[in-house]
Formats: sequence, C-alpha cells, structure tokens
Amino acid sequence: MPLRAKLPALTYGVALLVACGGRSRLYEPPAVPPPPECDTNEDCPGFDDVCAPVRCLDSDTYADALPDVPEGTLLPPRVCYVLAPLDCDDGDACTDDRCEPMTGCAHEALTPDLDGDGRRAPLPGTKAGEPGSCGDDCNDASGDAFPGNVESCDGVDNDCNGVVDEGADFLPLSSEPVRLSGDIAPAGPGGLASSPTEYLAAYWGAKSGGDTFVTRLDASGSPIPPSEQKVVLQNADSSGGPVVWVGDRYGLAWQDRRAGDYEIYFTELSAAGNKVLPDVRVTATFDFSVNPDLTWNGSEFVVAWQDRRNGLFEIFAQRISLAGALVGEAVNVSSGSGFAEYDAEAPSLASGQKTLGVVYATGAVGEQTIVWRALEQTTLTEIAGPKVVSLPGAEPVGPQIVWSEDRYVVTWYHRSAGPGLARAIYATALDEAGNVLAPPTKVSEPPPGRRSRYPQLLPLGDRLFFVYADDRDGNQGYEVYSRMLGADLAPLGPERRMTNAPFDSIYPIPAFGPGGDIGVLFRDDREGGVQNVYFTRLGCVAGGA
Repeated sequence: MPLRAKLPALTYGVALLVACGGRSRLYEPPAVPPPPECDTNEDCPGFDDVCAPVRCLDSDTYADALPDVPEGTLLPPRVCYVLAPLDCDDGDACTDDRCEPMTGCAHEALTPDLDGDGRRAPLPGTKAGEPGSCGDDCNDASGDAFPGNVESCDGVDNDCNGVVDEGADFLPLSSEPVRLSGDIAPAGPGGLASSPTEYLAAYWGAKSGGDTFVTRLDASGSPIPPSEQKVVLQNADSSGGPVVWVGDRYGLAWQDRRAGDYEIYFTELSAAGNKVLPDVRVTATFDFSVNPDLTWNGSEFVVAWQDRRNGLFEIFAQRISLAGALVGEAVNVSSGSGFAEYDAEAPSLASGQKTLGVVYATGAVGEQTIVWRALEQTTLTEIAGPKVVSLPGAEPVGPQIVWSEDRYVVTWYHRSAGPGLARAIYATALDEAGNVLAPPTKVSEPPPGRRSRYPQLLPLGDRLFFVYADDRDGNQGYEVYSRMLGADLAPLGPERRMTNAPFDSIYPIPAFGPGGDIGVLFRDDREGGVQNVYFTRLGCVAGGA
C-alpha cells in the first residue's frame, strides 16, 4: 500500500476547539485522514455527479495524485478519486455554458427566439446582426421579420432594413368604429397590441369602482368571444393597461389599490388573452404609484410610473424578466433633473438601439416642461440627459416617446401657449446621446381658436404615423385625426379625419395589426356624452396610392 499521495480536488476541514471560560490551550488537530476506502464507484460520495465525477481507483496507481497523509499511514487498496471537472465551454460567446450534475453540459442561447422564426433577437444594447449582438432578428415579436425576407404591406419591417412598409400610406377605412366596452361606463382606453393573427385591446371601466378588461379582435376588428374579460379578479379599483406583444405572449401593466393605496402591477397573457402568471406586484411603497408605461428591450420588460413615496411625484422604472420576476431594484429615473421641487408626471418609455428612452412632464403648474433622458437598457443607469426638449412659453403636457430607426422622437401638446406658439402638437427628434436631429416642430395645424391634443406615434423607420384629437370641426367636441410625418418631422400628407360623431373622440392609441392595417383604440362619447371605448382601423395602401 502507498504511504502518501496528493489530491487537490479533495479538501479536508480542520477544527479548532476553544473552551469557554477561564483557561484556554492550543489544540492539536488530528492527522489528515486518508481518502475514503471503496470497492466500486457507487461507494464514493458524488459518483453520480457528471460535472465533477468521483471514481473508485487503485491507490497504488494514483499514489502521486492522492493527498498528503502522515508519515507511515497505510492507504487502502482502492480509494475515491475526484476526476477533472467537465469542461462545458463550447467556444460560443452567445451561449450560457454550464454543467448540470445529473445530465452534463448544457448550452443555453443568451438571446430568445420568441416568434419562432429560427432567428434570434440581439442582445439588449446592440443592433441586430452587428458583431457581438448574438442575433440578427430585428423584430422578435414577428415571425415575418428577418434579414432576406420579402417586404410586404403588413406593418412589419420584413427585411430588417429599418423601414416598415416602404412607401405605403394608411387610409381610414369606410366602416364605422366598433364599440368594445359594454355596460361599464365611464370607460377609457389603456393599451393596444397585436399578435400575428389578432389584436388585444386593454381598457378600463368605472361602473363598479374600476376594473381592467381585455378584448381580442380579429384582423377585421371584430371582437372575438368571449369579449371583455376581467384582468384583475379582485375588488381592486384598477385602471391602466399599457400592453406589448413580444413574440409569444403579451405583457400588461396597470394600477390598482387592492393594498390600500394605488400600486403598480404586471402580468402576462397568452396569445389567446389568458393570464399565464399571477399578478406581479411591482411597487409596495408609501402613497400612490400610478400612470404606468411599458416597453420590451428584447429580453426584459421595463415598466415606468410616477411615484409619490418621497412626498412629490417622481418617475421610477423597474425591470421584469420574461418569466415575470422583478429584476433588481426600482430605479428613480427623474432625480437630478433640476426640477426637484416639482412633481414629475406622465412617463413614456421606448427601447432604442443601445439605450432606453424616457420622457416625462415636470415643472410648475402652467409652466411645465418635457424632460428626456437615456438609460442603459439592463441597469437603468443614466447614459445621457436630462435634457429639456419642449419650448418655453407654453404648458407642454402628454409626452410620448418612440424609437424610429436611428432616433428617438418625442411628442407632446400645449395645454396653453404664449405668443408665437399654438395650442397644437409638437415633436422633436434626438439621437441616443441627446443630440437634436430635428428641432421642436409643430406637427398639427389647428385653426385659430382651436386645439390639438393627445398625440401618439407609430414609427416606420423612414417616417412616422401619428394620431391625435382635434376640435376644429365644431362637432361638440374632439375628433380623431391622423397624419404621416417624415423622419425630419415634415408632413408627408394631409391631416385626415378618422371619426365623425358628436361629442368627444379622444385618447387614441395606435398599433400595427395583422394584415397590414393600423388599429386605433380610443374613447368616444357619441352616445349622449357617455364615455365608451371604441376601435377603428386604417388600411395599408402600398406605394402610397
């Protein structure tokens, strides 16, 4: 039998016993015991660990590899020996390589393929197809978007060249809008998104204190039974509903006060509109957390909201994993903007190429301003900003931000305006560093004495589709209008009226839909001033014909 050996993989503990009380003495630990004796592999602890296997081997053969033992110690004929750990590095920087003790090496892609088209999304903060991006799918929410695909009039950048429906225009359809909300008035829109085959509309009704609902619509805009399904299954007084489609499911956020004051919640819905996880409570703080917005950065959801935990409203943001788990802590993304004595309200989010853009309104009442910031996508630390993007001399409110090919486009409306400014809708464009690519520009043209409000944009890469409400018609309230803008915010066509009914048609929310149309969800008071939720569509016309 060998008298000594060395085994780096085996570690032996040494204890030091200390007496309690008066006298203490040095303690001499026992000699290092020899490796465990064995007859077969199954006698060795960890023999079934594929990653660091332990085998029963002849001590004579492996004498030089066994651990040092006291001089004169006799080793048993066979001992347990830990082999070299299994190396699972596959040399691919785009996989997470690990070893599972029971099964061996596992290699998981770092980026998802949620739409199932065989092409993976890029890592957050990278451009699809660029070195190190680990994916070339420019839109992992659509199986019809990947490099080399044929472009068609379907609301998708099919060939990943940065442009949606090249040259196409979107014209109002002749059909009347569809009322979605049932006997839940007053009701209002929350969010609109679509899968490859249908729309999902989220909205709220306050008849019984406040509930959040979803209704599915087919490509033609007809509700799919069962319609008007409750999202919050508690007496929670809920509202909100920004919703996004990510390729195989929807993410949905809202506010409710089941816990006493208003807090932010999140859930996920299947393509069929069914909840697939319990409500996720995003906030649990003192005072109100309200007005959520939601985006998807390619691998995680990010929700932003206004939060009064510190006495004034501030803007916070929280990352949420695809599995619905909160990632890290909520981050205050409005601090240090120079408006610490004022509320920060109405956040809007957009995922850029390398950053996350956020805008919000702040400042004294009647003298508000719109502030833009760019955040790192996976830590929410500030990259650029804060930057005031609105014009002085007005009261800008209702900001919205989108990412279009190579720029953030921010829009808002003037609730009041001084000399030289209109009560209209304005927009500006910035790159991810905050450099202005298009100065604040008036993008709606209300006649003198009239106003435009509630702007929302859909980016097409080389141009933007834009919807809003305007009261120029003298129709006892506002109507919904649309317009196409160039990347430089210059108008590419006329302002087109989409609704024609007495009383207000306001708060339009657009989304690309199946079949190449654009759906618009909005509040409409045509039934004697009663607030209901309606849906209408614009058809895609190839070549702008």
